[in-house]
Amino acid sequence: MKWLIVIFIMIGATIDAQTILTDKNFDNSQIGVTVVEFWADWNSKNECTWLENIEDAEVYRIDLNTDAAKDNKITVLPTVIVFNDGEEIKRFEGDISFSLCLEETPKKVQKQINELMLDKF
Repeated sequence: MKWLIVIFIMIGATIDAQTILTDKNFDNSQIGVTVVEFWADWNSKNECTWLENIEDAEVYRIDLNTDAAKDNKITVLPTVIVFNDGEEIKRFEGDISFSLCLEETPKKVQKQINELMLDKF
């Protein structure tokens, strides 16, 4: 019975979680629309869980303590970047409380993705 509970917890965590990247598997030259959240463990209460609802883009999370964060000049947490075919299109950065506006930012991110998708037609 204990194993069954552990399996359900792991499945639930896997379904809801974003793919976590490292320097080994981060590739900002990926084809298509990609959304990357740069975050830190100590900032977990302000993580962008709303990214789970983003449509028409691959969504990833990468830690602040990586070369990828340095290469992308991440200075504020959280930072969400929308890439299109490896090119940074739009950057959303947290405010002084280390958070992004939960009412507006998800809409702005999705709007940016929608515009990119429409441009492909």
